[in-house]
Amino acid sequence: MRFTINLATRTYLDHRVINRFAYIFIAALVVFAVWSVIRMSSNMGELGRLSADISEIQSKLGARPNGITEADFSRQKSRIRFYNEIIERKGTNWLSLLELFENVTPEGLSLTSLSLEKKPDQWKLEGRARSFKVVQQYLEKLESSKNFTNVLLLSHQNMVIGERGRGVQFAITCKVLN
Repeated sequence: MRFTINLATRTYLDHRVINRFAYIFIAALVVFAVWSVIRMSSNMGELGRLSADISEIQSKLGARPNGITEADFSRQKSRIRFYNEIIERKGTNWLSLLELFENVTPEGLSLTSLSLEKKPDQWKLEGRARSFKVVQQYLEKLESSKNFTNVLLLSHQNMVIGERGRGVQFAITCKVLN
């Protein structure tokens, strides 16, 4: 008996089926790419239209309405700015902020002034201490705390209070992270 089938050289893959799947997959990728380009161009057109609408609305908001004098308009804008600042300050949680300062303030140091600077979350601290060493400790505590950054000693000067009283007056700026 003689076998005519050689199993070792027979091709088990149907290349026609594999090629069909590859062509279908490539066609699907091309369709998806075309759809993505169309969608992106549509989104870019919509973005341009929305930008033009935003600039038009902003120009209307900044312009003075008819029948109102320039003085009245500027007075009203300054009132709005004033009230917006009040609203912004009321949004600050003062108790937690004061607790942050209290937790890092060492014995022998008193703060006389806490003021918010023009920059956001930038504070100016003014105070008095028994000695400059206490001021150094305070600076080290502020710098090591995770709630304070950009700690900077602006000024310090020795002061004499009465006959025997001595101390240091200082000013510090720092950024508070809430």
